[in-house]
Amino acid sequence: MGLGLPKVFLQTGDCYIGVQPTLVTTVLGSCLAVTIHAPKVGIGTICHAFLPDSMESTPLKGREPQICRYVDTALQNMLETMDKIGVPRRELVVKMFGGGSGVAVQNIKSSSTFNIGKRNIDMARKLLNFVRLPIQVEDVGGSRGRKLMFNTQTGEVWVKKLRKHFEEMEGMGAPGSKY
Repeated sequence: MGLGLPKVFLQTGDCYIGVQPTLVTTVLGSCLAVTIHAPKVGIGTICHAFLPDSMESTPLKGREPQICRYVDTALQNMLETMDKIGVPRRELVVKMFGGGSGVAVQNIKSSSTFNIGKRNIDMARKLLNFVRLPIQVEDVGGSRGRKLMFNTQTGEVWVKKLRKHFEEMEGMGAPGSKY
């Protein structure tokens, strides 16, 4: 998938834009990863957002919140970056992954306001619909975490669903799904 490419591990609350071919890896639970790829120029960007709405945050002593911590500001940042590069939005390919429920907390009802995964998914869908960008591929929800690898040049995403308990992650060599 990305043999010989530089590798980057995407931390929670970060975004990455690959103007050079890069293999970006991250692990998701209730967090949401959205990839935006421009096939004609081979540039891709990805976020690992863990909260849906920056407006629900209280700023720390006047400081701006970490932009890619939130789905709303992460997507805005990623789209503005692609705009600055000069990629027309009609050429962007959007994919979405993660947003699991019950990954970290097993005994909370899925309809609860505590279901951050569902709220992350809903926010991304709402914003992408607003800017008229269809989500071309998604693997979201459920109760299992995901390990994800994103090739910024080709836009390919490989996803491996994790076992229910993170301490069982040792056997991750099994095949996953390619998107």
